[in-house]
Amino acid sequence: MVDLNRFLVPWMDQVKPYGTEDLLIAWSNPELKRMMVNENPIPPSEKVLQAVFEAAKSGNRYPDNGPRIRAKIARRYDLGPENVFISHGSSEIIDMIMRLFVSPGDEVLLPNPTFSLYSIRARVVGGSVVAVDMTPDLQYDIPAMLRAVTPRIKVIIVCTPNNPTGDFISDDDLMKIVELGIPTLIDEAYLEYHPEHESKAPLIRKYNHLIVAHTFSKAYGMAGIRFGYALADEKLIDYFRKIQIPWNTSLLAMAAAEAALDEGEELERKAAYNNAGVEYICKELSKIPGVKPYYSHGNYVLIDATDTGATGQEIVDHVFQKAGVIIKYFAPLRGRKGFFRISLGTHEENSLCVHAIKKYLENRKKEKKA
Repeated sequence: MVDLNRFLVPWMDQVKPYGTEDLLIAWSNPELKRMMVNENPIPPSEKVLQAVFEAAKSGNRYPDNGPRIRAKIARRYDLGPENVFISHGSSEIIDMIMRLFVSPGDEVLLPNPTFSLYSIRARVVGGSVVAVDMTPDLQYDIPAMLRAVTPRIKVIIVCTPNNPTGDFISDDDLMKIVELGIPTLIDEAYLEYHPEHESKAPLIRKYNHLIVAHTFSKAYGMAGIRFGYALADEKLIDYFRKIQIPWNTSLLAMAAAEAALDEGEELERKAAYNNAGVEYICKELSKIPGVKPYYSHGNYVLIDATDTGATGQEIVDHVFQKAGVIIKYFAPLRGRKGFFRISLGTHEENSLCVHAIKKYLENRKKEKKA
């Protein structure tokens, strides 16, 4: 047998893959409630499905780079098609940014907690991560982030609203980061749930080191179809094209995205459905002594149950075992071990999940008194 370590890049053994075990469990057990990976519980519309079907008729042909969909996206931001790069979800954008800017020994600055794929893709290219804890109320700690900047920082990540904490970064704080002049990803994956907050895309006209990323996996409900895009200065988009894998976006994904962009009312319906669920979960869980849900502008709610004495893992395990609901455990933060996250499901699933959490904590309290 060949010793592969002789040929592998030396840092690869330190990389942990992005965990998808929960998806394997969910697909293998369709009766389970999927409330762990920020999926949209509402499936694509008939118009989107029909567009995919029609595109599949040309499935024997390679796709182009989507001039029509790029022009449609560009018009939404008063930009040109040359400012738009379409991708296999926004995950591809994250990967490409790391490959463009990060070399072994370089560093990526990001908040903690945030989307774990950022740090994984940084490490894949040999970079390291400088993760700055958020403030005790889970806001961006901008002074701490600015203090962490050194010449080794080659990329900064700003997810807004942030996953899993659910809040937006303020404009003033964002500009303090932008003015550093370091390549910065502004990830707006969840912005469509609250369009009253304007995209930061106009900033790319003045700042050629910014990339604004969007995905159709969340509010549009197309996680399995895989479509996203980046907005950036034309020269930066050209660099994306240099390193992209050809035909990275399928005919079917482009057709689905184009159809979805024409369904403004459908997007509003999905966002309203989600936001009602957020309100419900926050309202109900906040009634439980010792439980703190963080109001979210995304399709998830982060909860801290530390003050009940329960750990996040205990709650996640109980909800899975007793209610068949998969939710996500989060690592301790600032010594608090009760963090977990609920991805919004249908209203019925939300109710089932909340009831299971309430029941567990009530029984736990009774057992302690006994």
